[in-house]
Amino acid sequence: MTDKTPPSWVQLLTLMVDGPDPEPAVRGVLRSDDGNDASRGHVGWATMAGEPIPVFAGTRAALAGPDGGHPDVGEDTPLPPLRVWRDGRRLRIEELDGTPSLIVGEEDCWQFDADDDTPLTSPASAVRYQLSATELLTRRDANDFAGDDFTRPTGPIGATTFLGRPAWTVELAPPPHKPHPMQLVVDAETGLVLQQRNDGFGSVSEWIEFTVGEPMNDDLFTWDGATRSPVDDHALMIAEHEADGRRRSAWFTTHVAALPLRVELGVGVWVHEYDEETGAFQASFGEHHLGMIARRPAGTVGEWELGWDEPGRRWTDGRWQWAVRVYHDTLSDEAFAALRAQLEAGPATQV
Repeated sequence: MTDKTPPSWVQLLTLMVDGPDPEPAVRGVLRSDDGNDASRGHVGWATMAGEPIPVFAGTRAALAGPDGGHPDVGEDTPLPPLRVWRDGRRLRIEELDGTPSLIVGEEDCWQFDADDDTPLTSPASAVRYQLSATELLTRRDANDFAGDDFTRPTGPIGATTFLGRPAWTVELAPPPHKPHPMQLVVDAETGLVLQQRNDGFGSVSEWIEFTVGEPMNDDLFTWDGATRSPVDDHALMIAEHEADGRRRSAWFTTHVAALPLRVELGVGVWVHEYDEETGAFQASFGEHHLGMIARRPAGTVGEWELGWDEPGRRWTDGRWQWAVRVYHDTLSDEAFAALRAQLEAGPATQV
């Protein structure tokens, strides 16, 4: 669709979603300016059980976020452009000085961050294109146009030239909760979005160099150096957290008092369920749910499934079977004995 007659919206949408077959390889340079949006680098995500943690494409600065300590990029400074190569699902993203940011092969990807030149390796399926104009690297999903969030043109499709290439223009109406429309420039040959703007906010994501159909070396999409895994990162984070806790405890014992501290608390109880006939109950105690208490008649047949993460302490006094669990901390033998004595004494001695 490269003649000068603008397509209908349905024709343009089909080009954006499906594109030509086969999918052409593209390379170029992307830039983004978020209009000094304070939410830069903040992306929400969730995964289902068994799915990999998302890997977000973007500059190292964007991945650090506005509070990430990047020395060269602040909230009021546009993010640096990215040089990109894309061949099918394979992708390479670099800073303009040649520093790699993300490499995506057929099966794996390697993500570099602002603080570590050893990349994090993940499945290629984990990559998400949401930062630094990288959403322009992918085709629009038809489901994105099923609702009312920038899915309806405000007028007819227009024709233009962008980076020396024939292109189509369209403005999309905002949903009711957003104030400004969105403007798109779509490459007439490939259906890829060359520029996405919101003039009302002063934001833009765009290609500033764009070349289609060049052959690409397989070496662009591989990494043979050292790597680290999400498991490695998690283990390091836990080790650093534990080491920091030990340092803080050591400071306290040196400058304040010996540990552990013994603290006697008076706490309230919230009864979650109880049985008038048997006297069984389950309750939490403490304003911020410090723990749980439960009992049932002694001799009750069957497993006692309380649904607690840990069994805590269980005992019987002949009349009742009891269970107590304290969150986050453990009961000393002395504290447990005191609590048990109060519970077994019954209501007549309660204050």
